[in-house]
This record gives sequence, structure tokens and C-alpha cells, in this order.
Amino acid sequence: MNPLQELRRLGQSVWLDYVRRGLVESGELKRLMDEFAVTGITSNPTIFNKAISGSTDYDQALRALVEGGERDPKTLFLHLSIEDIAMTADVLRPIYDKTNGGDGFVSLEASPDLAHDTAGTIAEVKDLWRRLARPNVMLKVPGTIEGAPAVEELTAQGININITLLFDVKAQERVALAYIKGLERRLEAGQPIGQIASVASFFVSRVDTAVDALLPETSPQRGKTAIANAKIAYQIFKRLFSGERWERLAAAGAHVQRPLWASTSTKNPAFSDVLYVEELIGPDTVNTMPESTLRAFADHGRVRPTVEGGVDEAERVIASLAEAGIDLDAVTAKVLEEGVESFAKDYDKLLEAIDAKCHAIVEEERRPLVSLGPLGDAVESRLAAMAKADVPRRIWAKDHSVWKPDPTEISNRLGWLTVAEQMTEAAGDLIDFGRRIADEGFRDVVLMGMGGSSLAPEVIHATFGAAPGFPRLHVLDTTDPASIIALERSLDLGRTLFIVASKSGGTVETTCQCAYFYDKVRLGEQFIVITDAGSSLEAFARQSGFRRVFLNQSDIGGRYSALSYFGLVPAALVGAPVRDLLGQAMEMACACASYVPVADNPGMWLGAVIAEAALAGRDKLTLVLPPSVSTFGTWVEQLVAESTGKEGKGILPVEGETLGPPEVYDDDRLFVSIGDEIALRPAATLKFDGPARLGAEFFRWEFATAVAGAVLGINPFDQPNVQEAKDATNRILAAAGPLPDVPNDDLDALLARVRPGDYIAITAYMQRNAENEEALRRVRVRLRDRFKVATTVGFGPRYLHSTGQLHKGGPNTGVFIQVISQDDTDLPIPGRPFTFGTLKAAQALGDLESLRAHGRRAGRVPVETLLDWGQ
Repeated sequence: MNPLQELRRLGQSVWLDYVRRGLVESGELKRLMDEFAVTGITSNPTIFNKAISGSTDYDQALRALVEGGERDPKTLFLHLSIEDIAMTADVLRPIYDKTNGGDGFVSLEASPDLAHDTAGTIAEVKDLWRRLARPNVMLKVPGTIEGAPAVEELTAQGININITLLFDVKAQERVALAYIKGLERRLEAGQPIGQIASVASFFVSRVDTAVDALLPETSPQRGKTAIANAKIAYQIFKRLFSGERWERLAAAGAHVQRPLWASTSTKNPAFSDVLYVEELIGPDTVNTMPESTLRAFADHGRVRPTVEGGVDEAERVIASLAEAGIDLDAVTAKVLEEGVESFAKDYDKLLEAIDAKCHAIVEEERRPLVSLGPLGDAVESRLAAMAKADVPRRIWAKDHSVWKPDPTEISNRLGWLTVAEQMTEAAGDLIDFGRRIADEGFRDVVLMGMGGSSLAPEVIHATFGAAPGFPRLHVLDTTDPASIIALERSLDLGRTLFIVASKSGGTVETTCQCAYFYDKVRLGEQFIVITDAGSSLEAFARQSGFRRVFLNQSDIGGRYSALSYFGLVPAALVGAPVRDLLGQAMEMACACASYVPVADNPGMWLGAVIAEAALAGRDKLTLVLPPSVSTFGTWVEQLVAESTGKEGKGILPVEGETLGPPEVYDDDRLFVSIGDEIALRPAATLKFDGPARLGAEFFRWEFATAVAGAVLGINPFDQPNVQEAKDATNRILAAAGPLPDVPNDDLDALLARVRPGDYIAITAYMQRNAENEEALRRVRVRLRDRFKVATTVGFGPRYLHSTGQLHKGGPNTGVFIQVISQDDTDLPIPGRPFTFGTLKAAQALGDLESLRAHGRRAGRVPVETLLDWGQ
């Protein structure tokens, strides 16, 4: 018996907060009922938007409706949702019958735009009830002032009601009394009441999100309000559904209106991921959970009666809010209105998505354009094999054996699968924080971070720019003194906010950059930190009075962190569309769900394509990107190279290489174009609806890279060779005296070692500016055309946190040309015995030594020699 099954023994029902056609048709819902004790389903406009926009489940039904002449999005949604809810109700019906109408329900929400319209809500709910014609359906009515009379009337008419968006105990009491009065009216009219059911959906974690934003970061009150509020609500439930008035109804067969705990996924990574389940267990309750929380509780949830314990403490927690100057009534009223507005916006987006989907279906534009040649058969066979091995479900179940028998650095690195869902609740706080920074007059934001801590923010800023009135973002991911000097001169330090981003908290480049600028500014209010809990960086930030510390989920590796605080805090600070990024990511996650046929799963398909190409010798993944997301390739480069380049295997992403005619390419390329179809082969073209889809692409490529790792038989979440260059750097810095001189190598002799199937990697320890980028671009084109090999350019030390893993751990097919600029001016690093120039030189030498230790063909040449080559 797993923990979810034990909840039933204590009187709590487990419902799934998700519905989708594929969930039902694939048999996945039945499996969740059998294995995870799921006895009900809830839905809302947000869930339907993700399901319809992010999958092909509804294409056939939509096509039939459109070809029948229907094009109104609202009517189309009504058709689709009624079909889904009816199918789901039929699957749940045995539970309903077994429990004599006590469980086995599925909920459908009335139109959110009727939240303040009593008469409109009553009319629509009656129509939906008539159309669905199933006793185990509940219709959702919002817990607004106008919603309570609707609850009474609809209950009196014998309709099952789920009252949603309850945050306030007074609202909960109001709708409970409305339900009781509706039952009384029905009983007085001589009508049966034993078949009527109702739940009061009391939202939990959103209350903590709202209250905690008003509390100091170090307040012991954080994370306590929501559970205290819910425990008091449960006491009100017990009082109202007992005593003479209720006993009269109970004697006639009435069911209590059960409290349903909603919004129970944990939004703050500092809290347990099952906090809002473990602390609210008790009889006559329901907990509706997203699948991620469901699986987490099945894995490590603790089951014991909790909802009735600590009531006195709960009342003290609520009382202490007033002492802290927080009006909980005002907070819950605001959260209610935000919830109504959010559902209304999601409903509008849903209708827009249905309209767009109709166009796409009619024009048959959704699937990738594929010209894979002989690779096509291998991809189909691989997808069939993965379906047979149940790989999609096992990935979502976080089963480490998909990749390796040993769970090390796998089981604790899969948080990226669900982080978008969890960050949705934090989005409002991030957006408010960004606005406050802009309103305070900050002109610039400097992000100090390497690799996964900086690449996604760089892409987001380059794609969307800074919104009007918001500061510009500058990514500092170098130890080159000239770069740091140029950045500093461009800033008004007094109006600059500094982000220090490091998962481990000990990234040498980042800590040195922080030391340098903190010494210049000396105001903690101008610094924020993004790191994992317990890192030395967190301790330093709190000790130094930094403005804010964002603690990221520890189960997310750096290169998979685009949709976590590491990507979204900088995005919010420049006014980027954080909610849209997350919404698109969740749609893509929905499209990659475990029960989607593998051929229709965009993440599974792309992962199989790039991995099978690599196995066939086409391991140079050449990216072709539209100008609107041209920097996206640098993020993909790190994700794919660092994830797959190990155990002598690997896929080399080739980004930023100007396209040439077919004759300059060997047979080791796979071209993947985002947007426009290209003539080069083999190629896959991923349909792209513009920058608004960036969040979806982040998730698609993360999922695909994980799948590719499984096909290649490697662990895509570790980086076993990255530490080597760091160790070599530290060894060089620790040696007494000046750094050793490094003789230059003969460039022609180095290039004479290039073989077919190789790649040439230019590693440049110099300022990354437009002039140098263009000069190196011209060189790499000449090298490619001369040798017919793939070329890459990486600026040091940035590339050490990107392609550096593949350089050392991947196949020995690279020829490495290192160039390093001389520093006209150096910069000291406060608290360190070396300068930035010395650190840069040590990093370059350390990487060169590490490459040679692996038997790589690597050499250093003068910058001018490289730039003049081939002219």
C-alpha cells in the first residue's frame, strides 16, 4: 500500500487536478486509479488550454467540427470539453457506484466571465448538467459573493456543485450555508437529496505565496499561513455539518460538503514538495493534486492525521499576521480577484488557441517537416522500441533506470520536468519584484553567472529586449579584464542591480565578479542572489544584507534551469513575458506527456532523431535559427554538448555557423531548422510561431536531450569532466611565482591533423564583442569550406561551462585552436591573491593541459595568425 492508498484509510480522497483526452483514451487514467488511488478529477480553463494547445489529442475532433461548418471557438470548446468530461465520468463511474455516490466525480468549470453574474452562472450550469447527463459530474462555481446564491439555487435543483477559488474562511462558511439551504429547500419540496454531492475547493499554496511576499525573507511565519488558514476552515466545516440543523438533512441521506484542498503543489522550493498534502490529512476531505505532487507523495509522503492537530497554533499564526501589519482578509480578497482574472485570461487564451489550432489543422502545419532519408526508418524503429519499453511514462515517473542503473545525479536532477508548473504560482511575485526595481529607477541589471546560470536569461533578453521603463540586462560570464572594464564604464553603478547566480554558490568566475563589484558598490540593496539552499553564497548574501535571495529547486541542474528562478528572475527584471514563457512551456510539457503516442510526442521524436543521427555518424547537430531567436543556439549548445559529451560519445551542436552550399558539408551533419525549411539534407524543420513560443522550445529541447541521452546510453545530467579544467586552473594558481610561458604552436601543422568527420573548435580567451565575433565567424567559414568539417567558436572561460565537457569527454574528433588576447590593463580581485588577467590565463592554460591529457589535438596560436589564416 503506497501513501496515496493510505490516505483513503484516513478518510481523504485523492483527486487528480488534470484532464485531457489522451489521459482517458490511453488508459492512463485507469492506471492512476488502480496504482495511485485516484478517485476523482478536477479541471479548469488553464488545464484545458494546456491540453488542447499542447497536443494532437483534439485534432481529429476539431477537424470534424470545422468541416461540419463550426468555427466559433466557444462552441468548439463546449463540444470538446463536454466529450472529455463525459468520457472521464464514465471511467470514474464504478467508483461512484461503489461508494454510493460519495466519490468518483469529475468537475467542469462554468465560463469564468460569469464569476460575478449569478443568473448567468445558474443558466450555464443547468445547461451543462443537462448536456452531460451523468450523476458523477460536478459543475464548478466560483466562490465570489455572486457565486453563493447560485450554489443555493443549483443545489435546490439537484445539481452537484464544486465551489472553486475559496481562499477566505468567511467565503467558505458562506457557500457551506448556501449548500445547506439549497438542500433544505429541496427537502421541503419533497425531493430527494441523497444523490447530491458538493465540495468546497479551498486554495492553499496561493495564500502562502501572497502572504510570504509581504513578510521578510527570514520571517519564521513564511510557509505557515496557508495551512493555518485551511485548518481553521476545517473546524468551520465540522461545526456547520453537525448539530440539529444538519442532522435533519443527514437523516434524509444528505452528503456533507467536503473541503477540497486545491492549489496543493509546493511553489517555494525551500519547502517540502508534499507540504500541502502531509499537513491537511483528515476525514471527509479531498486533496486534488497535479500529477507531479501525486507522484511525489506516492514516493515519500508521510501519512498521519494532521488537519485537526495544532488548531490553537493555527489561530496564533493567523493572529500574528495582524501584528505584522498584514490584513489577511485583504490578501485573500485580492488573491480571489486575481484568480478570477487569471481563469478569465486563460479562458480567452484557450479560445484563441482553439481558433489557431483550427487554422493549423486545416493547413496541416503542426507536424515537423522532415527530410531524414535513411535515418527515418531508424527513428521509427527507435520510437517503437521506446514505446515498448514504456520510456515516456518512466521519464515522467523519474525512473533513473531509463538512463543508468545507478541513480546518482539522475534521481536528484529531474525537477525540470515540472518546474514550469511550480513556477507559475511564483510568477506574480517575480513580476511585482521586476516592476519595483524598474520603479526605483534602476537602469541596468548585471547578471554574474556562468553556463546554465546565464545562457537562458541572455536568450530571453536578446529575444524580447527590455520592456519600456525596465532596465537593460548585461550578462557577465567572463574573466577577461577588458570585458569587465568595458561593462563597468557603461554603467551608472548607483542605478545598477547586480544578480549573483550560481547553483553551487562557489563558481570561481561568479564569486570573483561579485567580490569586484560589491567592493565598488558596498550596498547590499543593489545585489540579489540565485542559488541552492545551504550554499556558501546564500550565507554570504544574508550576512551582507543583500536585497533578496532566491533559493532554486536543488533537483535541477544548471543547464536544465531555464524555466526556474535562474531564468525567470532576470526575465522579470527586464519586463519579459514570464507568464507566457511558463504557459508555453507547460503546453509543450503537455504535448510530451507519458500517454501521448511517441510519434506525436515532440520531445520523444526530436530526441530520437538527434540520437539516431549521432549513432549513424551524423553527430554534428547543425542549428538553423530565425533572427528573432538567433541566440537560442548558444543555450542549446550547452544543453546538448554538456549533456551528451561523455564516455567517448556525444552530439556536437553547431550554432552560429553561416550556411553554405551542399558541397562544403561532409556526411556527418544533421540539420535542424526552427522556422523555415532549408534545402540541406538530412534535415528536420520544427514549426515555430515566433518568439512567443520560446518557453515551449526550452522544454522541448530539454526533454529531447534527456531522450537522446537514453538512446546513447549515457547520463545526460552529470558533467564528469568539467571539474578537470577547474582543478588544473586551481593547481596553476596555487603554484608559486608567475604563470609559465606557453609557446605558440604552428597553426598549419595543427590543421594538418584534421581528418574527415572531425570538427574544429576555436576557443578564444578575448573580449566577446561584435568585432571579435565577426572576425572569428569569417575564420570559421574559411576553415569549414577548406576542410569540410564542422566548426565552433567558444569564448573563454564561458565555453568551459558549455562545450568544455564534450571537448574532453566526447569522441576524440576535435581539433582545438586556442587564442588568448594580451591584457593591456588588469584588474585586482578583492580578497584574492590573483588578478582577473591571471585567472583568465590560468583558465586557458588549465584547459589546454586538460585537453592534451586526454590526447586531444590542441594548440595555442597567436590571435593575428588565426585571423589571417586563409586570406
